[in-house]
Order: sequence, then structure tokens, then C-alpha cells
Amino acid sequence: MPDLVKWCVRISYLYGRVTGTLNFEIDLKTGRTRVTKKATIYSALAHLCLITMLVHHLWRVKPTSDLLANANALHENVFMVVAWMRVSCALAALAGRWYHRRRYMRLISSFRRLYLKNTEVMQHCRRGFVSKCFITTVAESMQFLMALLVVWDRLTFSLLIGIWSVMTVTAVMNVIITQYYFALGNARGHYKLLNRDLREVLAEARSLGPKRKRQNGVFITKCCFLADRVDEIAQTQSELQALIERMSRIYELQVLCLFCTYYLTSVGNAYLLFSIYKYNNITQGWSKLSLLAGATFLVFYYADCLINSYNVFYLLEAHQEMHKLLEQRNLFPWGLDERLESAFDSLELSLARNPLQLHCFGLFKLDRSSAFDVGNSLLINSVLLIQYDMQNY
Repeated sequence: MPDLVKWCVRISYLYGRVTGTLNFEIDLKTGRTRVTKKATIYSALAHLCLITMLVHHLWRVKPTSDLLANANALHENVFMVVAWMRVSCALAALAGRWYHRRRYMRLISSFRRLYLKNTEVMQHCRRGFVSKCFITTVAESMQFLMALLVVWDRLTFSLLIGIWSVMTVTAVMNVIITQYYFALGNARGHYKLLNRDLREVLAEARSLGPKRKRQNGVFITKCCFLADRVDEIAQTQSELQALIERMSRIYELQVLCLFCTYYLTSVGNAYLLFSIYKYNNITQGWSKLSLLAGATFLVFYYADCLINSYNVFYLLEAHQEMHKLLEQRNLFPWGLDERLESAFDSLELSLARNPLQLHCFGLFKLDRSSAFDVGNSLLINSVLLIQYDMQNY
């Protein structure tokens, strides 16, 4: 495993432990997972502390008035809806971590075994993992810096605790997203390796030339060897797809929480940008540095959204690429040995019977078409909210 990727994985693991999102221990050298009293007690106390800080912050403090000058009632309502949704989703996601703790441990062990079968997979995940860690770190740092700079002149201990609690919620969500990203990225890397192997098998099968008589031992031996490789590809692909589908079911609640958080936050951000344009004095207490930090945060926040989305899309496309590679077999001008033909047919039939689809409680699919629909919905609701502001304020 490259050192930079190791560093990213270690930082993600430590971040998960510190925030209490990971309520079990992982031996990073062996990949073994275990439940310990220390990890359980620490995670429970971290979550209890987070809930206490959030209740104090949201009930005793008015966050909108601290961040925005001359905020109207609509600003207050939008901000509180987004804030409560983020908090509710984070707590629901944490509850899911406790409920599925054993299943998470088995899932990590399964991915570890799959990795040990072909450690080359990390070479195909390196850029994605490093980019994800860098973008998430910058976005989170800019959000914290922006919040501190805006309230620096009137910073109190109570307000600092509130900022810390909100940033902890952000950290919890980012840990969950990062773990999901790493798992899907790892699966995509394995698909790339399988497609590479399948491409090599097809090239060798094409080079065999027209089918010869069965007495030709070299030809039969070569076909049997290629058939074994196709069977091995089929078995690995079946195990990989079963693992992806099992992971998808475990992460369903958290994916739904993340979707709700992204959706409402995006609508709120669109309205905030409109408000800054319409109400020139709404950010009069912000310094140029805080405005720069806010702009940088928005850029990296949506860059993070994009790489998370495309990570899913690329996985589905890697699966579809296997279909396309098998279609090349139909272009061969000659037939192959019966066993090799049977191996290809079996793999093709397995892919046709079990298409890779990522669902979220049956509400929507995770694919490009659904993402386009969500984008349209975001645009419509953002425009409706802005139109309501223009008509009533």
C-alpha cells in the first residue's frame, strides 16, 4: 500500500475514533476488528457529550443572529430547519452505527480479505483516496475558520462550545462519507482489475485463431487455461458484487441521512447567496478574510459532493464495462472451444441476471439519472424559496 494512502487511511481511522463514529477498534496492521470496553465507553461518552452541546447550542443560542446581521424571519426559519435536519441526520446515522456495529466489523473484514487477494488494487484507488482526504480537510478547516472569524469580536465560551458542536456534527458526517467513499473506491479498483484481466483473456482468445481439431493438445490446453481464468473472474466478480450489495444495505440509513443533509444544505446555501446579493448589509460584520474563507468552503464543499457522486457513478460504469467487454466476443470471426464458450456464457448470464444497482430503501437509485432528477428538484425548490422571499420581504 502506498505510504500516502496509508496516511489517509490512518487519519480517517483516528478521526473516526476521536469523534466516536467508530465504536470498535481496528488493528491497522492486520485489519482485524474487535469490540473493546474502552472503545465502547469512549464512543458512548463522546456521543452523549455531543448531544448535550447541541441541545444547549440550539436551544439557548440564536445562531443566525450571531452569523448574519439584520436576518429576517425567513432566514431564521431556513437556518433552523437546515441545522435541525443536520443534527437529526447525524444522530440517526450514529444510532445506525451502534445498531449495525457487528455488521460493520464483518464488512471491514470482508474488504480486508478481498484486498489481500490482490493488493494491487490500491494503485487504482490512490488518487481518489488522496483527493477525497485533501478536499474534505480543506472544506472542514475553512468552515471552522469562517465561523471563528465571523464571531471573533463577540466570541464567548458558550458560542465557542456551539461552534465546536456544529463542527463535530460536520466531522461525524464527513467520517461516514469518507468510509463509504473508501469502500466504494476499493470496490471500483477491484472492478478495474477484473476488467483488465478479462480484456487480456479476450485478447488471448482472439489470438488463438480458427478452431482447430480437438487432437491439437496445445489449443485445448490453452482454451482450458483461459476458461479457468474466466471462471476465476466470474467468481471474484460475484463475491465483489455481493459485498457491494451487503454494504449498500448496511449504509442505507446513513446514505438517506447524507442525502437529506446535502439537499437541504444546498437549498439553504442557494438562498444565502441570494440574500447576500439582495441584502447588502447582511454580511456587514464579516471581514474580507471571513468572506474568502466562506467562498473557499463553498467551492470545496461542492467539490466534495461531486467526487462522492462520481465515485458511485464510476463504480457502476466499471460494472457496465464488463458487459461491453463480453460483447466483443460476439465479434470473433470463429468459434472457440466448448469449455471456453461455456465459461464466457456463464459469466455473461450471471451479469445479466444480477445487474449492479444501488438503492436507498427503495426510494431512489444511486445513479446518474437520479442525480439529474435531484439537481432539477434542487433548482426548483431554491427558486421557490427565493421567489417567496422576493414576494414577502
